[in-house]
Amino acid sequence: MSSRRLFQLLVLFLGLFLRIKFANGFNLSAREDRILCKDKERQALLALKQSLVDDHGLLSSWGIRDCCQWKGVGCNQRTKLDLRSSFSDEPLRGTINPSLLQLQHLNFLYLSDNDFGSSQFPDFNGSLSRLSSNHVGENSWLKLVNKLPLHLENLQLRSCGLHGTILSQPLNGSFASPIRVINLSRKRLSSSSALKWLTNISSNLAELNLEYNNLIQASIPGIFRNMASLQHLYLTDNQLGDGIQGFIGNICTLKTLDPSRNNLTGLFPRLPPCIESSLEIFNLDWNSLQEGFSLASSNCSKLVFLVLDGNQLTGPLPNFCNNAFMSLEELDISHNRFNGTVTESLGCLSRLKHLLASRNSMGGIISKTLFENLTELLSLDLSLNHLTLNFRSDWVAPFRLRHLSLSFCKVGPYFPKWLQAQNDLQHLDISGAGISDTIPAWLWDTSPYLYFLNLSNNQMSGILSDLLSPNTLFITEMDLSSNMSDGPLPLLPYINVLNLVKNRFTGSLDPVCKITSKYLTFLEVSGNLLSGELSECLFQLLVLNLDNNNFSGEIPTSLGSLFSLKALNLHNNSFSGEIPLSLKDCSNLNLFGPKHLQANDFNGRIPANFCRLAHMQILDQSQNSISGTIPSCLNNLTAMAQKRVYTYGGGRIFEVIDLSSNKLTGEIPNEITSLFELVAPNLSRNGLTGLIPHNINQLKQLESLDLSENHLSGRIPVTMADLTFLSYLDLSYNNLSGRIPSSTKLQTFDASAFVGNRALCGSQITVQCTEDDTNLIKPDHNKLGNGDEFRNWFYAGMGVGFWMGFWGVFTALL
Repeated sequence: MSSRRLFQLLVLFLGLFLRIKFANGFNLSAREDRILCKDKERQALLALKQSLVDDHGLLSSWGIRDCCQWKGVGCNQRTKLDLRSSFSDEPLRGTINPSLLQLQHLNFLYLSDNDFGSSQFPDFNGSLSRLSSNHVGENSWLKLVNKLPLHLENLQLRSCGLHGTILSQPLNGSFASPIRVINLSRKRLSSSSALKWLTNISSNLAELNLEYNNLIQASIPGIFRNMASLQHLYLTDNQLGDGIQGFIGNICTLKTLDPSRNNLTGLFPRLPPCIESSLEIFNLDWNSLQEGFSLASSNCSKLVFLVLDGNQLTGPLPNFCNNAFMSLEELDISHNRFNGTVTESLGCLSRLKHLLASRNSMGGIISKTLFENLTELLSLDLSLNHLTLNFRSDWVAPFRLRHLSLSFCKVGPYFPKWLQAQNDLQHLDISGAGISDTIPAWLWDTSPYLYFLNLSNNQMSGILSDLLSPNTLFITEMDLSSNMSDGPLPLLPYINVLNLVKNRFTGSLDPVCKITSKYLTFLEVSGNLLSGELSECLFQLLVLNLDNNNFSGEIPTSLGSLFSLKALNLHNNSFSGEIPLSLKDCSNLNLFGPKHLQANDFNGRIPANFCRLAHMQILDQSQNSISGTIPSCLNNLTAMAQKRVYTYGGGRIFEVIDLSSNKLTGEIPNEITSLFELVAPNLSRNGLTGLIPHNINQLKQLESLDLSENHLSGRIPVTMADLTFLSYLDLSYNNLSGRIPSSTKLQTFDASAFVGNRALCGSQITVQCTEDDTNLIKPDHNKLGNGDEFRNWFYAGMGVGFWMGFWGVFTALL
């Protein structure tokens, strides 16, 4: 790497934290309540500004008399000089003037995120001797760092792109000796040579951060053994495996050990007794630990946080009553495979504040005995197990929770009355809990801090009262879906996310608009009995799902003012009139586009302005009365042409066009064949005419094609044989003629794909071809695309698999 490049790396991310000592640096005024900078320092800063190129006016305030008022200069006990660019596209340029060295009492200096080209950093030569903290980015770092003052205590090299060849040289011993904190995270380090420079680090080092690299055990043999004062070691997101005992040594001062998100396997690791007795934080989440973990002979008496979520630990929980974990405040065993019952020995952890055990296979009945000693408990998450909570209706919990998740545990049939005393609740999830009661009125007055409420997937019934209590004003997300609530929608607090799907609500959306319109971003009310016309108040929405109701009337043009709208679902209502041109302004429609306008009574033409929705991936206007021709500008739907895989909720989002069951006429625009990532076009049951374009083979990702029940004519293009992923084809009931191409791909479809075309012949149907039918002229591939048309149809043949994935994605978004 050239010296020019190395220095560019230096200054791009260089950050030197400099604290100002008042006695010898900036002066205090006579009243000592305001700090003024000396003229010498003011002139030094002005000289520095003179050498910089400030294209965006970041230093525009550098001119008034008191430089302590300049942007980036602070004069107090944490004084700093901060020249970082405010935004990554607005860097300072030019050179770093040696006048910087006149600020001899600085301890904190930021110069990162700028572009000083090949300029040389001034030689310190003993200047800036008060430096105690360094934030160095990509740079000719070793040459610079070995010049830094000998009092440096904090060296931050996070995300600076220093690679093994640069880090293979050891630091100057006299420089390295006082360092107490080193951050080497996010560097993509992998080889052992990359860490050779740590060999001179003395016993003063207290914190070492090696997160987000590619380190394996062989990369770090013995580097921690001489760090006799190390207290905090962070190894998150590397490639460590086969246990950690081999390289951790006996660091008897260690308080924090975080090897989370690695490939650690085997049993729960046993640490040397000396480390066990000193450790306070042990984070092993998202590794591959297997089998159970035993606490026999453990002595983790100082351990406060034990995080094991995201592993494959099995078996029953151990006995926690052996005093080995007497200080434990957080135990996270979520996302494992623990089975058996939730042992009452958890009640021995009297200091426990957070018990997180979701997504396991534990079963049995939990009684009040478990919680009698857990008086400090703040968070309890037992969701997605097979547990039954058996409490008397008059039970008074000994704790005051902030977070409670009992999703799909057995809590019902009655609404748990003990929650009435939980006045500090912020997050409550008792979804799928087998509750068939009404929602009690006292719930809305329980906690003034409640912001998340999920009561979905129960059988709660009754009419919801208006939610205008002062204690409901902070609820920002509410999910009451899949219940049996009826009556009109209640007046609601200032909610961001509202899910009322699959209930029996009646009436209009007016109550939603009266309070929440300024704050609501997700509105999901599908599968109710709501009716009336759409209001014009919904102007902040990201997701609007109104399907399977009885809404009617025209779509208001104000819907086009939902500039942030990403998903729109209006299907299976009674909307009528033309699709408003204003929808073209919903330029962020991407995951589902103006999806699910089907099964209404829309008429008129498809607005050509829809082609401006370049992010749209699903266009569905099926089962309406739309007439006219298909716009030829569909090639502007570039999200359907770009090779990108969009996923949401664990499923892929497919590129789909469904214009079936309308009154469309004319030819299929050839431009549609430029949507190279289109998976499932459906243009069936219209009045389309003309040919199937020969260049249909450009749609390499096509899995389903339905052109049935139109008036298409001509031959089936031989090029369809190139559609290797095509698994569903329906060309039935058109006016197609000639021989069905004898390619292997088309031979896989039976007669139902071709029935109703009287002039067709071939082995797939009962009509035998004459000699004239066999003398087909194969297309000239060099001329394909000149004057040809193409017609695409929706995913009618995508099958259950597509529908399940599609709805899973849509549900996850909401």
